[in-house]
Amino acid sequence: MSTEQKPIMRGWFGAGGSSRLWDGWGTYQFISPESLPPVTKSDSDEFAWLRAAPDTECPLGSMDEGSIEPRLDALTAGANELGLKVPPALRVFMLDPSLQGKVPTCTACYLDLSTKLIPLPDENTPGRLLRFMNDQQCCLLWYLHLLPNGQYKVVCASPEFKGGDDSGETLDDGIEKLHNLVVCADGLEEFVRRFWVENWAWFDEHGGRELTGEVKEYVDFVKKAKGGE
Repeated sequence: MSTEQKPIMRGWFGAGGSSRLWDGWGTYQFISPESLPPVTKSDSDEFAWLRAAPDTECPLGSMDEGSIEPRLDALTAGANELGLKVPPALRVFMLDPSLQGKVPTCTACYLDLSTKLIPLPDENTPGRLLRFMNDQQCCLLWYLHLLPNGQYKVVCASPEFKGGDDSGETLDDGIEKLHNLVVCADGLEEFVRRFWVENWAWFDEHGGRELTGEVKEYVDFVKKAKGGE
């Protein structure tokens, strides 16, 4: 049995079809890390920028808001027992509907915590996975990869369900295997901010609105990198 740890590839899954951004028209498309514009990171209050943002008509919300805090408490205790750390940013974001209400989603993603900490598909990869967001049809799932050094990454994966569907007792129990793990951000704020920008770009385009501010800067960066004006 091999004990060699294979690094998880990096990248991003752009949501929805957008001629202004990534040109594709599938539900999601993989974007290589070198193509991604930088996103601003806060020095202290990670979500101050989001609190100042406008609300959206199609927000990212929780599947079962009442279960979030007790489940988060249980996951945090389980992580502590394994010498892992659940980042404070997750608690801040998951327990604040006003923040979630400012994040648009063009593919009807929703917040939902896993019922347990999940080993990595590659048994040689240390740490555990903590699911926090699902695509509406669960074609993609997003996790925090909690690392033994107290750090974490945000990763995305494609689930393979037992029996070909997600009819297990819980979503996590119904997953046979996770495929195509991709590190999509070094922290939750970075992930949320890129997700926020790209989804606002989608809604602005499909709503016939002009791009402004940070969203316009992001799209202009992508256009310039592709050789556009």
